[in-house]
Amino acid sequence: MDRMLLGLLLFFGVHALPLLGGVRQRLIDTFGRPGYLALFSLGSLVGLWLMIEGYALIDNRILWSPLSFGRSLAQALMPLALILVVAAYLPTLTRRYLRHPMLIGVGLWASVHLLANGDLASTLIFAPFLVYALLDMAFSRPRKTLIPHPKPQLLYDLLALIVGLIAFGALLFGHGLLFGVSLLA
Repeated sequence: MDRMLLGLLLFFGVHALPLLGGVRQRLIDTFGRPGYLALFSLGSLVGLWLMIEGYALIDNRILWSPLSFGRSLAQALMPLALILVVAAYLPTLTRRYLRHPMLIGVGLWASVHLLANGDLASTLIFAPFLVYALLDMAFSRPRKTLIPHPKPQLLYDLLALIVGLIAFGALLFGHGLLFGVSLLA
């Protein structure tokens, strides 16, 4: 559990830096934009890696009975969650009309996984993501993105749809290998 908690602290600590008044800009001034983005990405990836490793080490103690249709619901809504996450990083119309497509996608991902799993490990990994997504949506202020985007176009929404569905297909077939739970069984 220590590894997962360390991963959660690192991941969410890195993601909290931009919320601390002026810290983000000071880090950009110190390391430059590419350096800041590299450090942000590295901290996030190491945090995710520690969470995934820690997840495998936690016992499967059941905290509640998951919904009987939770697994089906997760499989039905995960494509949408992945499409929203991809759409957040492209100049999509989705991004123009939804204020936080990435956070909505992460919140949806976390929610369906909480509904489909009632064990301690799943709760420890998915609940913080859901809380973070909800809090970030509620308290976020518009800020200048570090990733420049051209004018939104429907073409990018189609690209987000295709990439999101490909990612879902990959997860559908690789979930057992990556996370120890096969979705096709």
